[in-house]
Amino acid sequence: MKTLDFRLDGLKPADESPGHAYNYPWEKDFQLISHHDVGERSFIIAFDKTATWDYPNKANIVSFDVDRDSSRGMFSMHREGHATFAFAQNWLVNRGCPPDKVAPVFDVPRPADELSVRVEDRIRRAGDSLNVADYQVIDDSDTEGWSVAVDREASELPVRVFLETLQPDQFTYTVREGAFADHAAADDWLEHRSTPLPEPPEYRRDAEALRTSAALARSTTAPAVTAADVLAAAPAAAAVTQPDRGRSL
Repeated sequence: MKTLDFRLDGLKPADESPGHAYNYPWEKDFQLISHHDVGERSFIIAFDKTATWDYPNKANIVSFDVDRDSSRGMFSMHREGHATFAFAQNWLVNRGCPPDKVAPVFDVPRPADELSVRVEDRIRRAGDSLNVADYQVIDDSDTEGWSVAVDREASELPVRVFLETLQPDQFTYTVREGAFADHAAADDWLEHRSTPLPEPPEYRRDAEALRTSAALARSTTAPAVTAADVLAAAPAAAAVTQPDRGRSL
């Protein structure tokens, strides 16, 4: 990976807040993951190499929104920490970065399956509907991290657990979404793992709707929808019992 370069030589902070945001991080402390420029504005995602030595469970994936005004010799900067890459992408997309321009630009682990791709895309494009309330970072030898978020657009079971699990030997990871009635239920599942991760109700509704459409199609001259089509359009997120947590909160 590559260290960051905010490209701020000769520029001064436009106000106190972004000046503080710049003075706090040192560029050498970060490894670049994703970078997209729009004119003089940069959307950046980086790994904070110092997070493991800071306070416990510090967010180690950081999004930066850097806006330069070379004609005035000024810049502004905003930043936010996250537990997983998809939520770092979401933050930048919400600030104006095109959703298809925040992919990793360096060699990092890749999604292990199509469901992981779809769950990450759901996070990336969720706007501000997902409000993260708690998280566990993946740090050092850990192979699991998660974010607990409230989905303001969910009609039922609004508390969602987004569970990310690394497969280091394969240089891949999986992401799964679980749905709970409240934070207590989500915390209980994370602590005990006594059941598979409960899939969101909209997964089931979407799959049922597609199966109905397939049945109607078979009764006409229209081409039948296959089981593969059902899985591709509305993955059922077949739950696999998750391993015990690497460490407690």
